[in-house]
Amino acid sequence: MIPADLEVAISKKREEMIKIGMDKGLLCNETIKCSQELDKLLNDYNCVLIETKRSNPIDVYQEFLIFLQKTIYMSLRGYIINFF
Repeated sequence: MIPADLEVAISKKREEMIKIGMDKGLLCNETIKCSQELDKLLNDYNCVLIETKRSNPIDVYQEFLIFLQKTIYMSLRGYIINFF
């Protein structure tokens, strides 16, 4: 499944779990089963994201550069206290 499809499935499963939990209670077997299904979808989604990043290390490097740029900018603006 692609990330966009998983996001939709996660959203629907979350709504379903909340509805069941509100109607039947959080300890209901149906609520627990739905929660476990949601957990599986979330794990699948994370695996897809990790695999995508592994297959494209440039993205990881690019994210790191953006992080550095933001950190330096915030440091220069005085938002980050220098602990060294």
